[in-house]
Amino acid sequence: MKNSNRSFFSLNNSPPLLSSENKSISNSPLQHLPVGLFGSTVALSGLSIAWKTSAALFGAPIMISKYIGFLGWTVFILLIIGYLYKIIMFPYKVKAELTHPVKANFLGTFFISAVLLSTLAAPYSLLLARISWIIGTFGGIIFVYILTVRLFKGSIDSLDLVPPVLIPGLTILNAVTAHASVDLGWESKEMDTILFSVGIMYAIVFFIIVTYRLIHREPVTLFLKPTLLIMSAPFEVGLLSYLSTRKEIDTFASALFYSGFFIFIVLLLVVFNKKLPFMVSWWGACFSTVALTNASLQYARFNQLSFNMGIAVILLGIVTIFILITLFQTIRHLFTGKLLTPG
Repeated sequence: MKNSNRSFFSLNNSPPLLSSENKSISNSPLQHLPVGLFGSTVALSGLSIAWKTSAALFGAPIMISKYIGFLGWTVFILLIIGYLYKIIMFPYKVKAELTHPVKANFLGTFFISAVLLSTLAAPYSLLLARISWIIGTFGGIIFVYILTVRLFKGSIDSLDLVPPVLIPGLTILNAVTAHASVDLGWESKEMDTILFSVGIMYAIVFFIIVTYRLIHREPVTLFLKPTLLIMSAPFEVGLLSYLSTRKEIDTFASALFYSGFFIFIVLLLVVFNKKLPFMVSWWGACFSTVALTNASLQYARFNQLSFNMGIAVILLGIVTIFILITLFQTIRHLFTGKLLTPG
């Protein structure tokens, strides 16, 4: 079994020699800031959207959505500042992370955050919302292109085909769901069709490949275990993007929702037990649960059966508690110096 922590290319990941006056910089914990921590802003923005939908659907207080959305934007900006510092001061570490066969996929959480946060910014600043959506969408397209080209060069270890490789496809699918909020006035329908086609193709193709790897090869590492829930995301985010263009529930939409729901329930019992410690990868489980919750809320909005409403309410409560616990653990580990460590 090959070491999954190696770099995809042959890189010299050793830090350059530092003079004594720069030793304090070399000890900065921000050098260990993982790009995957943007998964926290995906989860927070998704939760804000979920409470916004529940306000329209069930009459929930809209201020809950606004507070969570403000928190999501705040964390997003702080993470951007932190990662820019890492880019400037520790470029070799950024290069190693973004050329890694597994870690590089988490860059997609930055682009997903940008498109989801654009929907929350739209009521206050349409300009900010449009800028955020454009950065997230076109950055996501370039990101998907680069990773797809890399994959087709071959020599990929099948052990590296783990759930996070689905994230690039999810960046484009999320852009479809947020497009209506920013109202760019372009050929919106055709653009949504293109984005949906590329995103669903990427997500479903690699869902099959990752499923084969999970069944026939060694289990994923403990750190990646929470990301198993990402396996449900192509179906749930696919449903959200599909409904944003179709505006109705049909057989295909129902198949997407219940397929993703089944996979989520199966893997939930695999992932979480008393022996699972807190890790940054919990945010991967959070944003996957948020995707299911938003899909459930939208499904209930279009198909207002008591059963669908009940599922949506239960999931909203569960994901809110789950994200609060993960946020608390993240802050606690940050202040105790356990969050930004090598690894």
